Amino acid sequence: MQYITIKEETNPKGEVRYIISAIPLKNKHKTVVQKIPHPTGTDTLIYKTLEQAQEAIERAGFAPINPDGKKVVFNKQSSNQIKNNDKNYEDLILNLVHNKINSSNPNICQASISVLSEFPTEENFNILFEKLGEENELIRKNAISAICKYGNLLSDKIIEALSNDNWVTRNSAINCIKALAEDKNIDIEQYILPLIKTADDSNPIIQANAISVLGTVYQNYKKYNK
Repeated sequence: MQYITIKEETNPKGEVRYIISAIPLKNKHKTVVQKIPHPTGTDTLIYKTLEQAQEAIERAGFAPINPDGKKVVFNKQSSNQIKNNDKNYEDLILNLVHNKINSSNPNICQASISVLSEFPTEENFNILFEKLGEENELIRKNAISAICKYGNLLSDKIIEALSNDNWVTRNSAINCIKALAEDKNIDIEQYILPLIKTADDSNPIIQANAISVLGTVYQNYKKYNK
């Protein structure tokens, strides 16, 4: 379990604030659209109460270290402990999906991937990218579809996946680019050079797919940049 330290500070007005490290998610215009708590983040999130900071860290898949240095370990609530008046639906759904995402049943795995895409956190994005290397084609397609929902935000991770050790993951990353190339709101120019590099991949399947998708990307690049 990775931890995020919560810092307690008092501003000039005498108000106590709780600060945690975070990573920014940006759109194609390089504008920050969301910040996610992360141990190595260079940005910050500020909360009015310690409880709010702790909850944000837990939702991101990490555990907090309080300002006094004490680590906080959350107890996962089992299904038979769920009460009818429990309104923390997000945590309940995420706990369920995280438990089902690696099911040996591909239908359950696919369904879990679809639900996971509704919760854009760094932890969940990492899970989706792991699924790009699945042997089951339908699971891969669901992962690709989920990733493409956040195409502008995940462009760097998609490009990084083109160099993954697993050739299936590399091929899935190319298919992500293929799907994104049809969206005129996507900055597809950023994929041209990485695809050219990938066209020299040691795997001929990767080479062929990269070359094919490169043609589609360049065609749409010209169409959308007249």
